[in-house]
Amino acid sequence: MSGRPLPEPRRPDPTDPVRPRALALPAVGGPRIDERQPWLERADVVDAVSVPGLDSPLYLDGDGIAVTTTGLGKAEAATTVATLLASAGIDLDGAYVLSAGVAGAAPARAALGSVFLADAVVDWDRKHRWDRDDEPPISPLAYEPEKSVRRLDSTLLEPAVGAARGVELAADPAVEAYADRYPEGRGGEPTVGVGPTVAGDEFWHGPRHAREVDVLCERYGVGPYATTQMEDSATATALDRHGLLGRYLSVRAVANYDRPAPGQSVEESFGGTEESLALAIENAGRVGWAVLETLCSVDPLGLRSR
Repeated sequence: MSGRPLPEPRRPDPTDPVRPRALALPAVGGPRIDERQPWLERADVVDAVSVPGLDSPLYLDGDGIAVTTTGLGKAEAATTVATLLASAGIDLDGAYVLSAGVAGAAPARAALGSVFLADAVVDWDRKHRWDRDDEPPISPLAYEPEKSVRRLDSTLLEPAVGAARGVELAADPAVEAYADRYPEGRGGEPTVGVGPTVAGDEFWHGPRHAREVDVLCERYGVGPYATTQMEDSATATALDRHGLLGRYLSVRAVANYDRPAPGQSVEESFGGTEESLALAIENAGRVGWAVLETLCSVDPLGLRSR
């Protein structure tokens, strides 16, 4: 924001709908975790609309970038995106759509604060879990397995990765020191990468469950996973139902590792640290903003001509 208070949200006008060029979808904007704030800090917000069914108002800046929170988890994300697509006062026909927020990751795959752009979105909850002694006792869902993984369009991903790798990521020595507790960790300063993201409503933690996630991704043909979070498969599904999956990307920054360090309990390690969370929120905002600015400028799908 430019030091000004946010405008009071209004009801959108179906005869004159708002038409953003890009839509950012962080999950939450609460007091403990505020993934929305980096977006509002960068945007010169000129308008806001409120629609029943949204998790929070839709804020729009003067350059056509809009932001609203989905809410936490798959049901809330699907409801938010479906509401946006169904509202007569909001026209997303010319908009690129981006999930942007924090995630977990395996310590061997990323430094804390690193940012991954997803090339595929896996629904962790679409699987079979068997009561038997296999390791791990899970397999891909037999019913419509093709809906369990959504691969994202390289036409968007290539310019987005180029933009992301041009961003100077924030770093924090305290976060690096915490990451050093993991002997198998990547450590060092944050970097930008590409890989599958896995969405599920279950808060799992620990190496045994991480192995299950890896195996499921491998069996769906997209492993190993890069990040884990709670919204993106629902967002992708809602967009796909409306024929808009091809304009969707996901940017996730690593806030915590998905297992404890030596000497930690799962409860102690689950959320990372306040510093690692803040670092991930900041880097997700930096990269996400650069990605949407680039997509609006390059317009790889020619949405402005529609």
